[in-house]
Amino acid sequence: MYLATIFKVCKMLYQLFWFLATCCTFVVNTLWLCCNFASVGIPWLMLLLFLVCIGSKFVKLNSPADDVVLSMLSKSEKGKEASEALYWPVVHRGGAFDAPENSLAAINQCLAQRCQKILLDLSITSDGKPIILHKSTLEKANVTEPIHKLPFSFFESFNITEHHPLGQLFQKEKVLTFERLLKLLESSEVTVLLRASQTNSALLEIVRETAAKCPIFTKRIIFCCASPTAIYQLRQQCPDLVCGLWMEKSCFTILPRYLNTSTILLSIVGAIYRNIIAPVIGVSLVFIHKDEFNAQISTLWKNVGVRPIVYTINSPNEKRYFQQVTKTLYLTDSLRSEPQLIFKSKRK
Repeated sequence: MYLATIFKVCKMLYQLFWFLATCCTFVVNTLWLCCNFASVGIPWLMLLLFLVCIGSKFVKLNSPADDVVLSMLSKSEKGKEASEALYWPVVHRGGAFDAPENSLAAINQCLAQRCQKILLDLSITSDGKPIILHKSTLEKANVTEPIHKLPFSFFESFNITEHHPLGQLFQKEKVLTFERLLKLLESSEVTVLLRASQTNSALLEIVRETAAKCPIFTKRIIFCCASPTAIYQLRQQCPDLVCGLWMEKSCFTILPRYLNTSTILLSIVGAIYRNIIAPVIGVSLVFIHKDEFNAQISTLWKNVGVRPIVYTINSPNEKRYFQQVTKTLYLTDSLRSEPQLIFKSKRK
């Protein structure tokens, strides 16, 4: 009886040993196969990247002069040094927390506080009319239809202040049109970063025609979008147009942390954008989410001649960090939390 039990235990240990040996053999063979594929694929991949880098030299668009970009970013803050003005905020939609977003009231509030770098949203209606509006404004009014499916007649009677939390403090206001914005730029020193959420052919054609006919466009407006192709198409015909590339927050961060792939993928994608895409399309600015930004990323972008802007920064302590430590422009929804308004500077 004892011998039979010992025999069964030995048999089980023998089977377990061979099972583990089989698993180890499978893992070793898999790694060996991957190494073989890598040894064959990496040289071809390096050759492909080398050819892409050479080819990009022939299609590369020269970015606008750095002096032009600096003048658009720092000329507005009178009484401040230009170096200090560069780190003042870009007000998102005119300050969506302080006033109805993308409205004249919001723009006037920014001008009253001598902050004249404003990001506004450019959209197009179903009948081809460009307007300054974001879909979030419609969502507050329980309008589910996207802007590009609604006619301009719908927006003629739409009150953008009605559904804002502070709407009762402002007068009724219609949606700001693109033509009215251009007239506003003629009589003010504001620099508008115009972000296109959707870059269809009709919208790009309007921007292209306006940039060609209206001299104020290239002097006061920085066109921004998330499509490198759209920026490249615009700058081919309008080489003086200053453009910014909007980098959406990466979807790789949703992967499980134990896979340890998000950092690798982000690094690869970031390197492609910095060293290939950005130099080819000639962008001057890049918008980076605060969760994917650090001092090293800032240095890498500046080394290729692109100035980073971090979004969206609303905490006073975060703003002080980007102003004083990293010396980086940032996008904010409110001017009420600006450090220079809350914390009094020490007298020297």
